[in-house]
Amino acid sequence: MARPARAFWPVVATVVIFSALSIYCAIRSEGFVNGDACMHYLSARFAFSSPQNFVDVWNRPLVVMLDAVPAWLGGRLAVRLVSLLMALGCGGVAYVLADRQGVRWPVLALIFTLGQPILFVHSFSEMTELPFALLLGLAFLAYQRERLFLAVALVAWAPLARPEGFGLVAVLGVALLLRRRWAGIVLLPIPTVLWNLAGWYLVDSRRPAWRWLIDAWPWAGHSVYGHGQLLAMVGQLPAIVSPMVLPATLAGIWICFRTARKHGEGKPDHLRLIALVPLLVLIAHSLLYWLGLMASDGEARYLLIAAPFWGVLSALGWEWIFSRLQWSYPVRWAAAAVLVVPIAANAVRPAVPLQLADDWKIARNIAAWYRANPIHQGYPKVMAAHPAIFYFLDINPYGSAQAPAWDKPTLRAARPGTILLWDAKFGPSNSSAERAFSLEEVRSAGWIELDVPAARGSHEPDTQRKDGDPGSSWKIFVSRAGW
Repeated sequence: MARPARAFWPVVATVVIFSALSIYCAIRSEGFVNGDACMHYLSARFAFSSPQNFVDVWNRPLVVMLDAVPAWLGGRLAVRLVSLLMALGCGGVAYVLADRQGVRWPVLALIFTLGQPILFVHSFSEMTELPFALLLGLAFLAYQRERLFLAVALVAWAPLARPEGFGLVAVLGVALLLRRRWAGIVLLPIPTVLWNLAGWYLVDSRRPAWRWLIDAWPWAGHSVYGHGQLLAMVGQLPAIVSPMVLPATLAGIWICFRTARKHGEGKPDHLRLIALVPLLVLIAHSLLYWLGLMASDGEARYLLIAAPFWGVLSALGWEWIFSRLQWSYPVRWAAAAVLVVPIAANAVRPAVPLQLADDWKIARNIAAWYRANPIHQGYPKVMAAHPAIFYFLDINPYGSAQAPAWDKPTLRAARPGTILLWDAKFGPSNSSAERAFSLEEVRSAGWIELDVPAARGSHEPDTQRKDGDPGSSWKIFVSRAGW
C-alpha cells in the first residue's frame, strides 16, 4: 500500500496544542517538578557571576550552557521555554526517524513523543533529561544518514548532559574500536577531557589536573537511596508512553525484532537499534535501582532520555494495529489516546500546573523570616540542603561565600556566622553519604537550636517520623558565635 502524503495540518495542530499547554503550565506553575529542577535553574541563573557553575558535575556543563543566557535575561520562564524547544526537538527527531523508516503516518511518532505524560511535564521544567534525549536522537539521526563522524561528535558531548553519557561513550568506543575507526576514538573523549581541565582550573587547581572530574564526582558507588524491585521501572512505562499507548509500544518492539530477523539488512537494522536504545536504558536503570547503585532511586523520568525512540516504537505498533484490524482515522485516535487519560487524571487529581508542596511553603516562610529578622546580620552565611531556601532568598548555592557547602566537614566545622536550616526531606537524604546527615549529627556537632514559629508545618512527612524527632519537619540552628 502506498504511503499517504505527509499531513501538514496534523503536525501543525500537534505542535500548537502542545506548545500552548506547555506555555500555560510554565507561566502558572509556581512550583518545580522536583528539587533538582530548582538547583539546575539556580546554577544557570548565577553561572556568569560564578563561572565554576559551568563545570559543575551535578548540574551538567551542557545544560548550564544551554540555560545560562535565558536564565540571565528572562529568569525561570525563559529557561522553561528552552525546555519546550527541547521537547519539540525530540518530537521532530521522532518524526524524521519514523519517516526514514517507512512509517506510513510519521506524524504518529510526533504525537506519541509529545504525548508522553512525563515529557509534557518536563517541557516546562528545568531538568537534564530532555537535552540528553535530543542529543541522543540527533546522534542517531546522523548515524541513520551514514554521517558517522557527526554522530560520534554528538555522542562525545553526552557525558556533559547526563551520567548515562559515559555509558553511551563506552559502548560507541568499543564499536569504533572493532571497526578500527581511529579518528572517532580520538574524538570521543575530547569534550570530557576539556571539562576536566576547565573544572581543575576554575574550581581546584591544587589537585592533580588529570583526576579533577573523578574527585569531584558526587555519587557514591552504593546509593544512599537504597534499592527497589527489579521490575519497578517496567511498571512505570505507562507514565512514559501513556497508558492507552502502551500496547502499541509493546507491539512496536515486537515488530522491530521480527522485521530485523526477517530481512537482516538496511532499514531493519535501524529498526532493531531503535528498539534496543530504549530497552537498554530500561534494563540499565532497572539493574541500578535493583542493586542500589549509582544513586538511582528508580524514577520514571530516567526513561525519558529515550523519548524519541519510545515515540517511534509506539507509532510502529499503532500503525500495525490499525492496518491489521482495518480501522480508520489512526491519527485522530492517536491524538485522543494521548489526551484523554492525562486530562481525566488531572481533573480527578490535579498535578499541573505545578503547585508548591508543603515543605516549599514552609521554606518560603523561613526565607521571609530570615530576611526580616536582624539575625541575618549576625549570621549572613546560610547552610541548607533544601533548594527552596536558596530560591526564595535568591542566593547562589554554588561557590558562594554566603552558602557554605552542605557536607559533613562543614557541619563539623560549625564556622561562626552560619545559620543551618535542616529539613526532613533533603537533610538526611542525598546521592552522596557525605552530603546527608541526621538531626542527631547536627546536635552532636555543637550547633545551637532555635525555636522559630516559621519553621513549623501543619503536618509532618514520613521522612520526619523515621528520623524520630517529634517536632517540626524543619529545624533551625546557628553556630556558637556570630560575626
